[in-house]
Amino acid sequence: MSKKTQTFFLLTFILLLSLACRMTRSAATPATAPAVLGPPSLASPQVILQRLEVVYLGQDGQRLIGSGCPGTDGQGVLENVHFIVQGVDTAKKVERVLVAGDNSTLTWEWPCSNDWGLLAKDSGNGTWDVFIAPSLPAEIYTLIFFYNDNSMALGMVSVP
Repeated sequence: MSKKTQTFFLLTFILLLSLACRMTRSAATPATAPAVLGPPSLASPQVILQRLEVVYLGQDGQRLIGSGCPGTDGQGVLENVHFIVQGVDTAKKVERVLVAGDNSTLTWEWPCSNDWGLLAKDSGNGTWDVFIAPSLPAEIYTLIFFYNDNSMALGMVSVP
């Protein structure tokens, strides 16, 4: 594994820990509530990480999503980057999907908030098609699926 790949894995792990802490903190207590020390509540969210298999199809002619947020700028014109994601838990509802490239240029998100929008389509049996607008080339992409029970699934793929 190259030094660049190791660094990216480390940064991704730190990002996940940061997201997990933010999710736990925001879901457990409102921002204005005073901090109370003690044993964790049974209702506190748990972060459970599941591994996804991701296949990079690259720009395969699809033009479904544009740039920006909500992803409508250039929609139908930009040739999208296409991923197939397998292993998504069918017993849970996917509430959010995040894609990040190792070049730190952009993050794509569904539903769109502050990042560029993406299109995530459930193809059935735990398989999803994910489309993003192209950006600067990346060597590794990380895809994170957030479920409605505060657990998440993560997959990474290297660009051939």
